[in-house]
Amino acid sequence: MDLRFTLVGLVIGFLIGLTGMGGGSLMTPVMVLVMGVKPLIAVGTDLAYGAITKIVGGAMHYRQATVHRRSAYLLALGSVPSTVLGVTVTAAVKRANPDLVNTFLLRGIAVVLILVAVVLAARPIIMAKVEEWNHGRTAVQDRVIMLGERKPWLLPIIGAFVGFMVGLTSVGSGTLIILALFFLYPRWETKDLVGTDVFHAAVLVSAAAIAQFSAGNVNLSMTLSLLLGSIPGVLIGSRLVINVPGGPLRMSLAGVLLISGAKML
Repeated sequence: MDLRFTLVGLVIGFLIGLTGMGGGSLMTPVMVLVMGVKPLIAVGTDLAYGAITKIVGGAMHYRQATVHRRSAYLLALGSVPSTVLGVTVTAAVKRANPDLVNTFLLRGIAVVLILVAVVLAARPIIMAKVEEWNHGRTAVQDRVIMLGERKPWLLPIIGAFVGFMVGLTSVGSGTLIILALFFLYPRWETKDLVGTDVFHAAVLVSAAAIAQFSAGNVNLSMTLSLLLGSIPGVLIGSRLVINVPGGPLRMSLAGVLLISGAKML
């Protein structure tokens, strides 16, 4: 066990509990930029760590009946094979040029971090505009707006896009999917959006973690050390969340991700 990684897990777990987001987006760049872990191992270990935490969260939401299983399974129909493809691409690059794989991953992580930062910063504005339009819509618009019900084939496509990025970089499973669900199902309550997102993320990240473990990219000792810190961190952060304004935290997190992505380019 490495106490440095336990401390990192504690801090990031605290931020996850406080903001409800940022696990994979924060963990991988911290391991690479601060702890000096090679990107290949950082991605695999982050996914193994994330799978365990998301399985716990997904099971809780499932028991609380806040999961729209059909939507989650349709997302997984695209995301699971796609995330395995992402890991396969990494393995192919590793076999072809072992010296290139970490540089390849570093650039991939950087691009996805910047994308997630932009989405995170713009999300409140986008959601406010959609809600404003949603409240003022006509009966015809009401039938049009629920794209997730009218065009369920969009879910596997979105899942495939996000799944590939997660398999490649471990980043984006939560932030990107929940925004997509908001657009597809604007009448859902927040608890249903979050519950479906977390449940799908548990399926997606578990598939990615198994693929990374099979490829030999997971450091089990590091994973355990991260979990030992993150579990109490999440509990502490969750207790303090009601006293902390979400807007500044979200913008701060977006800024950190943007800077991290820029440093990795």
